[in-house]
Amino acid sequence: MVTFNKTRELFYTAPYRANIFFIGLLITVALLFSSSTKADLILNGSTIYSDLGKDQFVAALYTEIAHNNPEVILSMDSKKRMEVRILNNYSMRRWINLWMQSISINNSRENFSDSAEALLGLMQAPRSAPQKNDLLEYIFSPEGGTSMRYNGTELVSGLSGEVFNLLLRTWIGAIPPSASFKDEILGNQRNSAARDLIQSLSADKKRIALAASWILPKPSKTAKKSPAPATKEKPQQQADTEASRDLKLAAQQTREPAGAQQPASSPGAKAAKPQTSPTALDNTVAEVAKSENSAPAQAMLETVVEEKSEEDIQFNVTEALAQRDYTPLVVQKIYQNISYPSRAVSKNQEGTVRVAIKISRSGELQDVLTTQESKYSSLNKAALKAVKKAAPFPVLPKQISADSFELSIPITFRLQ
Repeated sequence: MVTFNKTRELFYTAPYRANIFFIGLLITVALLFSSSTKADLILNGSTIYSDLGKDQFVAALYTEIAHNNPEVILSMDSKKRMEVRILNNYSMRRWINLWMQSISINNSRENFSDSAEALLGLMQAPRSAPQKNDLLEYIFSPEGGTSMRYNGTELVSGLSGEVFNLLLRTWIGAIPPSASFKDEILGNQRNSAARDLIQSLSADKKRIALAASWILPKPSKTAKKSPAPATKEKPQQQADTEASRDLKLAAQQTREPAGAQQPASSPGAKAAKPQTSPTALDNTVAEVAKSENSAPAQAMLETVVEEKSEEDIQFNVTEALAQRDYTPLVVQKIYQNISYPSRAVSKNQEGTVRVAIKISRSGELQDVLTTQESKYSSLNKAALKAVKKAAPFPVLPKQISADSFELSIPITFRLQ
């Protein structure tokens, strides 16, 4: 049995500044906890994930003991942490698809199905798609299992340790984003640019406050509102009130993410605990609390409205399993049709080409393009040729509700 932190609606029955201060208290506890957890881990390796011609995020793996053997790292029953520092904005659909597809081709169906519900809860716990400078952490500890923090706030905890390995295999499994990505995460190669970004990047204060607000307690149904003073509001005070009122309305309309419901407990199951202990994130709280205008409220309102308008993502276990079963079929068929160009072999040319494909419900190839090319045109052409040669693909399972199936996969050309 797995447990999730129940994501809660924003609490705006108290005065706005007091609420922001409470957010600050939660943030600091998360940061203090994060610091104590990080102290006993070392950087095993770091790299940069690139796609669509841009650097998308920095990936870093921390372990108690550095090791370059993926099987040894996966089997370690000691603390480990995966860090993702976002470099480019994502949509929720693109972010979830990136993980779920990579998980599908790097893990067995048995492992996937055993943890499918937990994975969906983990992916859908955040209320926002990752934005530039956001920090996501996936953490394993022998005593606590798998947990997840978003900009310092713990959203999920108490999951099985296998959930962490499902995620980690996307980086160091059989089909990583690229050969160099895997080598750098394993520490076989050093990526100085990635290490520099780890030291220099930090999450935006508004994004930190937003993540903390996701675990605020719900307003009490019996709470009574204090009567508003009869004095006439000044123009600026009126703007503050309207912004707070709009923010409250937007927050109430924002749905709770799927997978956030607290499952029924079972013997031995570890209950997830929302962070409520105090201490203050001095700079963030002070700056927000001192503000005498509606900018903080308006900024958070804009964020909530933006999230509300974002394409809604609804995954369920049945569809996730269907996608997991279908994805390897497509990948395997493409890989069977890869031909290493003889000219590239003679010149010792290696590289990774990432291709994006779109398949109709009948299995026909609707579109294919390279989203990340190697520096050798012969390898880029060979990757596209393999996809076209592999078509048509199997018919989409009826459990997949979409009109088409989109997949992004790496094709690595590497000489043995």
